[in-house]
Amino acid sequence: MTTHRFKITLLLMMSVVALTGACSKQGEEARAQVQNISNNGCQSHTDKEALATKDQDDEQEWVEFSHDGGVLTITHHNMVVNCAFEANGIGVSIRVEGDTVTIDEYELDGPQANCICLTDNTFQIVNLPRGTYTFVFNCWWPSPYTCTYSF
Repeated sequence: MTTHRFKITLLLMMSVVALTGACSKQGEEARAQVQNISNNGCQSHTDKEALATKDQDDEQEWVEFSHDGGVLTITHHNMVVNCAFEANGIGVSIRVEGDTVTIDEYELDGPQANCICLTDNTFQIVNLPRGTYTFVFNCWWPSPYTCTYSF
């Protein structure tokens, strides 16, 4: 009888270990994340009023994608930022929901200047499974920018 209880206890413990291992593997699945954020500095200084009257076709905002070895590199060209962003840089966060990747690019806390400028912001996304995605770039000007990319 003691041997039978020992076998049941041992089987239960092995089941718990197996389930724990399965849960750990699922929990360890890599989530898409941002790395290596960089920019090319402040270009084309102007003030907000001049930007409001500017033809949006001039120095148009656009996004460039490349994919190599599981790393998706994105360069957001002509992104509008406050001229003082260089003091602390630009942060990038992403949210993946199905086939939509929402990208928030933002100036890190720091001083504000009374002008704005354009910069090319480059960053990488790792652990994003291959597929076709709609990328939504949340920008404060002129409006959110949306594009589709497959890799």
